[in-house]
Amino acid sequence: MTETRSTEGATSSVAPPPAGNWGRWGAEDERGALNLIEPEGVRTAAHEVRTGRTYSLALPIARGNQPAFDFRGSPQRLTLVSQTDAMYDGFEGGGDVGSNEDVLIIPSHNLTHMDALCHVQAKGRFYNGFPADTFRSHTGAGRCGIDKLGAFATRAVLLDLPRHFDTPHLEGGYRITAADLAGCAERQGVEVRSGDALLVRTGYLDEYRAIEASGREPSFAQPGLSLDAVDYVRAREISVVGADNSAIECIPFDDRFLSVHIALLVESGVPLLEHLWLTDLAEGMAQAGTYSCLLCVSPLPVTGATGSPINPVAIV
Repeated sequence: MTETRSTEGATSSVAPPPAGNWGRWGAEDERGALNLIEPEGVRTAAHEVRTGRTYSLALPIARGNQPAFDFRGSPQRLTLVSQTDAMYDGFEGGGDVGSNEDVLIIPSHNLTHMDALCHVQAKGRFYNGFPADTFRSHTGAGRCGIDKLGAFATRAVLLDLPRHFDTPHLEGGYRITAADLAGCAERQGVEVRSGDALLVRTGYLDEYRAIEASGREPSFAQPGLSLDAVDYVRAREISVVGADNSAIECIPFDDRFLSVHIALLVESGVPLLEHLWLTDLAEGMAQAGTYSCLLCVSPLPVTGATGSPINPVAIV
């Protein structure tokens, strides 16, 4: 049994998942598998850089023509102040000087983003056994919010499954297994180490863009990790998992709703990076002859937030 403490200070004992990380870094831990990233590992990761080329893994933040679930809404850029506004009349410089400012409305789980450990609950618990009922509509998560994760840098390994299987993209609904990941890593000649970030390219975003350009309706089904692949993540002590699809896991879901989210976020404390643009990175890595790089990720430190838009940067 592991002892957990809510924001109100009440203590409760719950059984940790048999293969998870509850209690591994203490009863108060809210960073999960990011604890696997140590300073020495970050220093070593810097030596992965071979070409010095930098790749943004973020999708453009714009209305429409981007993969998004309708209930989350589209991002919006609204003008707060314009250089044409009369408010500048009388200012020094007159009509020759002005400024423009925006208001950004961005759903935290659309486009390229990072899931906090409070994003999903199972049986009334977040990661490390924290009670899920500590979440409040106005103040957000009392435990495991995105602000508890912070910015990080680590060695990352990209597994390019379409290149491995010699196909433009994996088919919708394809369930990626541990054997698929291991086989791809072996073929690419790359080793996945403790504390690494695992980036999985499925080709979904490439297919999505092609379908949108043709005027057709994208399928709901997406390739992604199966429950079987969770064993690969746990066995190699991976600190964070990212992919170019909408949920990391396959859609339709394997076994039950959000099963891989539960296994990674709730049970293992592994944060997820979703809707990563990995195509340019994959091409650059293939040209450089390497599938490991330095990855830098910085979520917005929004107190109690369940996730955050990110602009991850990979340096090859």
